[in-house]
Amino acid sequence: MAKVYFFDIRKKYKKSVMKMFDNLIDKADGLKILKKNSLCAIKLHVGEQGNVNYVNPVYVKRLVELIRKKGARAFLTDTTTLYSGNRHRADLHIELAKEHGFDFAPFIVADGLYGDEYIEKNGSKIATLFSHIDTIFCISHFKGHLVCGFGGALKNLGMGCAAKGGKLEMHSQSKPYIDMKKCTLCLQCFNYCLYKAIIKDKKILKIDQNICTGCCGCMSICPENSIKFSWDAASSDIQKGIAKYAADVIKNKKVFYINFVINISPNCDCFHSNEPMIAPDIGILASFDPVSLDQACYDMIKEPIDKLHPEIEPQEQIIYAEKFNAGQKGYEIKTI
Repeated sequence: MAKVYFFDIRKKYKKSVMKMFDNLIDKADGLKILKKNSLCAIKLHVGEQGNVNYVNPVYVKRLVELIRKKGARAFLTDTTTLYSGNRHRADLHIELAKEHGFDFAPFIVADGLYGDEYIEKNGSKIATLFSHIDTIFCISHFKGHLVCGFGGALKNLGMGCAAKGGKLEMHSQSKPYIDMKKCTLCLQCFNYCLYKAIIKDKKILKIDQNICTGCCGCMSICPENSIKFSWDAASSDIQKGIAKYAADVIKNKKVFYINFVINISPNCDCFHSNEPMIAPDIGILASFDPVSLDQACYDMIKEPIDKLHPEIEPQEQIIYAEKFNAGQKGYEIKTI
């Protein structure tokens, strides 16, 4: 069984929280994936503007310091979003990262300015940056989720490392379409599309579904948010997609995972608002196995997660991830 290391913040310690965080990484031997002068990515979520439940940047800064002490170089990374907001385009995403306190290391948006830069790996549209990096620290906020029941390491990997087109594939069986009630015919999307999939017909723009690749860069270009898609994929389909993408992202990579079961919100950090927590803070868990890590976190707060969305089976992402060889469900807790 995989080992999951646990820093229980409900207990009283003689050492400071930061020292205990160091101890967690040390006991788990998380820095062993580093080589001197190597470059590594810290995959995280900086939180949507207005959200305050994302992982506290002081922890991430500490990890960067530990990585530098090992003689390696670290940068922070995430991908653009499908929906409009302060993370749907790289320049805005970078500004928000700084605003939220993630200004102590370079922040690089993995799928490019408009979210359309990706490589295909086993059919998955993975942000291009991850084809250049083989060492990753995956920092995740474990919390509830509207569609998946919970979001943890697997969702941070699967959805978080996908380019816009990959996110669309997981969320929907359809490709983007243009809402002509909102369209002002500015033609920015028409001029942008590399695949010439946007057709101009007199006073109408439409997307040719046979040509469209689903890269979704046009969604970020549109100043009127008139390019839309259907959120019609069932929870099971999305969880399966997340699991597959997660497995494809980490294949042949060296990855260490840290889940923060703190500020356990009912919804993901993509929400621009904050709601009452669904459970008290538990602690910080770490492992080299994302499947066992998410399983351990889920087991710790199973009741409030299941109560949040009783119609959803949140363990489907774990079951699928194990089938796709992303890790194993079985685990052994090592409390530090």
